[in-house]
Amino acid sequence: MAKIVCVTSCITGIAHTYMAAEALEQAGKKLGHEVLVETQGSAGSNPFKQEVIDSADAVIFAVDLEVKDRARFNGKPYIQVGVAKAMKGATELIEQVLQAAADGTAAKVGEAAPAKAAEEKTPSDSKEKKGGFFGGLFGKK
Repeated sequence: MAKIVCVTSCITGIAHTYMAAEALEQAGKKLGHEVLVETQGSAGSNPFKQEVIDSADAVIFAVDLEVKDRARFNGKPYIQVGVAKAMKGATELIEQVLQAAADGTAAKVGEAAPAKAAEEKTPSDSKEKKGGFFGGLFGKK
């Protein structure tokens, strides 16, 4: 039995946040895994204790907003999807994150995103030095 912690949040922070949480919890029960969900909704959130996060095998962020205090999950294998995907495909998400964690292909919170963002910024940085976005459009250097 694996232990997965999840964070759910939607734009309004009402129905979909809690529907996704329920779907993930039910899918976890069905698959025989412990799934705990932290909802970050308009009614606020009840953050996990750090020990709960530390003992988890993987993390699912089913969010349409930024995860509050995301650094708490640093180093944990994770996947991030929109809230609707968790509502419709919670079982597949749990299987996917556990498989990726097991075979070492899962991104880890706090590691993959910053490196990728830095790579993506390099080409645009060179354009900005030559007149910025509009300079590139109008041929100004």
